[in-house]
Amino acid sequence: MNRLLSCYLLDDESPAHVILSKYISRLPYLALAGQSYDPFEGLDQVQALKPDILFLDVEMPFMTGVEFLKALPQPHPVVVMVTASPQFAADTYNFDAVTHYLLKPVGFDKFLEAINRVTKRLGFTPDPAASVPISPPVRTPPPSIDSRETVPYFLIKEDKKLVRVAPEDIVLAEGMKDYIKLHLTSRVLITHMTMSKLEGMLPPSQFLRINRSYLIRRQAIKEIDGNTITTLDGKQVTIGVTYRDRVMEALKHNIL
Repeated sequence: MNRLLSCYLLDDESPAHVILSKYISRLPYLALAGQSYDPFEGLDQVQALKPDILFLDVEMPFMTGVEFLKALPQPHPVVVMVTASPQFAADTYNFDAVTHYLLKPVGFDKFLEAINRVTKRLGFTPDPAASVPISPPVRTPPPSIDSRETVPYFLIKEDKKLVRVAPEDIVLAEGMKDYIKLHLTSRVLITHMTMSKLEGMLPPSQFLRINRSYLIRRQAIKEIDGNTITTLDGKQVTIGVTYRDRVMEALKHNIL
């Protein structure tokens, strides 16, 4: 059999990309079709490229490996989970596509063990005469760009489902202890999340923390009267006393 098995790497850590791409290049019947550090980009690319094997990180910001597999339309490629925390691996075996998992740091012997399981599952017999493929260069985001600024959308948990929410859909976020009420342009969504976690996910250039309990999208601001912000859809929120200086500093380039 002379075809190659195409691989895709999805991991938010550079060392994993370096190591796994190196291991893939050692096996002449594997080819690296693509890779990403961003699960949202990965969703689009895996659907477009349709790789035979997906190396998938269990723990990533914005979306876990389990959430990624739930969001990825069927049919799934054969999946090898990659994790630094083996206790999380058990959850991934609920997916039929998951064949094996690798514990970081990944040794070549363990990588080969995983590949042997994959080829057996696929009924693939490597061609001993295959030449070593040339892998595409590692794609790394420019270090000067905050990765949060390029996230096109989030998949946010609401009850038992994941709802697609783009940053521009959010008018403001209201913290309620361990829950967040997201006021969207079309509806209200409540999710189990802290305000600090949400703030760490959103593009910093697009959102402002205006008090302990509220985040607002800059483009949603209609007017500021004293310490009261009114949004384009008429909601009013008070700027916290300790937040006023940083809010006005952040908006200074928008004030004439």
